[in-house]
Amino acid sequence: DAVFEAIVENLEVKKKVLAEAEAAIPPGALLLTNTSALSVAAMGEVLRFPERFLGFHFFNPVHRMPLVEIIPGPKTSKAALAAALDLAKALGKSPVVVRECAGFLVNRILMPYLNEAAYVLEDGFPMEDLDRKIEAFGMPMGPFVLADEVGIDVGVKVAKILEEAYGERMKVAATLHILAEEKKLLGKKGGTGFYLHKGRQRLPNPEIPACALAGIKRAGRAPRIVSAQEAVDRCILIMVNEAARCLGEGIVARADLLDMAMIMGTGFPPFRGGLLRYADDYGLPSLLERLRRLATDIGPRFEPAPLLAEMEHGGRRFYS
Repeated sequence: DAVFEAIVENLEVKKKVLAEAEAAIPPGALLLTNTSALSVAAMGEVLRFPERFLGFHFFNPVHRMPLVEIIPGPKTSKAALAAALDLAKALGKSPVVVRECAGFLVNRILMPYLNEAAYVLEDGFPMEDLDRKIEAFGMPMGPFVLADEVGIDVGVKVAKILEEAYGERMKVAATLHILAEEKKLLGKKGGTGFYLHKGRQRLPNPEIPACALAGIKRAGRAPRIVSAQEAVDRCILIMVNEAARCLGEGIVARADLLDMAMIMGTGFPPFRGGLLRYADDYGLPSLLERLRRLATDIGPRFEPAPLLAEMEHGGRRFYS
């Protein structure tokens, strides 16, 4: 037996519900949380039997996305982990075991991409153009279409959790705060976000340019001229860099598992082989040169991950 908790992303509420659920389920049942970013360890602290508790994170839309992140807590038993993996496979999903950190694996990599798209927008690069360029790169949809699909409110809530955990390099763009907290835009589910959604029709929201201008003024930044190549590089390479951090920290065991997770969890273009395969194809010297240039021109969030610097000295690749 397995019981899934999939309620609001509020740690204290989850703790209360999980403790109540634990008291009502059979002793051998798995207890699973579908959290996308909150601490599995913290939730497990309120349980009498934390050895049967772990994260089991589906991706939206659940009926179409094959990935499940399996996140063991510090007291999760090997038997419970094995049972959770078997359960994921029985559900027709592709599981990846992820060590706990804020955002786990996929959201930790994906949220900087959505955030960077907002920074590019603040610099004056047109929203629709960036969506088209990212689709041309091979992503199933552009970052602003994706933000509307996810829900701007949900995305900003997760982004704030990551900013709290990782600091300045994941600072949430001011425009996202304006849209979520002041304009109260929800995205597709509310009919209005970066786009106006009417049935199958999607039109640009005419308020977005003014919101982006207000965002960059609030942040105290000056806009910069952004080429199409820079716009794409900023969105994709910030993911590559965070992926390298995750691999270097042991959040996931191998490069191929990380790439599988990004393809199955975000739709990263399979023909590119995944983020780290793309990094190999880009060429480590060129990648590091580009990141360092972006770090100089834009800010320290583009400083190369420690693993990339180690690989540079050793002449290594992610795939041999």
